[in-house]
Amino acid sequence: MSSSLLTKAVDKAAGLLSSRGTRRSFLAATAVVGSAVVVSPKKYLLEPTAAYAALCGPSSTAASGYTAFCCTIYRGENKCPPGTFVGGWWRADGSSYCCTGSGQPGARYYIDCQAECRSCNDGCDPFCSQSCWNCQPYAASGSCDARRVCWNVFRYGQCNTQLKCGGPVACRVVTCVPPYQLFGSCGSTTLYDNNTANHTAPCLTGACA
Repeated sequence: MSSSLLTKAVDKAAGLLSSRGTRRSFLAATAVVGSAVVVSPKKYLLEPTAAYAALCGPSSTAASGYTAFCCTIYRGENKCPPGTFVGGWWRADGSSYCCTGSGQPGARYYIDCQAECRSCNDGCDPFCSQSCWNCQPYAASGSCDARRVCWNVFRYGQCNTQLKCGGPVACRVVTCVPPYQLFGSCGSTTLYDNNTANHTAPCLTGACA
């Protein structure tokens, strides 16, 4: 889509919004619309979806049960932060953020960054007791991505199998490359959750054009 068409779309949306609120709410809403057009133009302009959904992806609150993206809580970086290790991964097909060779939605991979336990290993089976976690559960406060941090006590387990004890999932990393090709510590056993295919956050990039 050309820049002139994108501009017209934003202007039209801004015009609709400006008649419904204060100048502050208008500016905030316009910023969201503009970001949605930049981050996911096809999804926002061609599909019946709200700007927040195009920018934030589905299930973006703590109530949804999903874990926050690492880039939301760790300096905008799409990687496991210190104090965590790669605990496992899953695949989601039909993601608009990972293209196939023909430019169609493809497979996206989600990597769980597992929190390490502190100096104790109490209750490891395979998780240490909460008193040994090196983090506390909370809801991320990043724009759009208000999912869970250090909350979900779960592990897929295809990576770092030598580490028998861990804490909750601290955050998630995403990639369009299978994790077993990126990390020597990960096996190739594939688990799926296609419901997460279009989860996103403003700090993530790479939507299919």
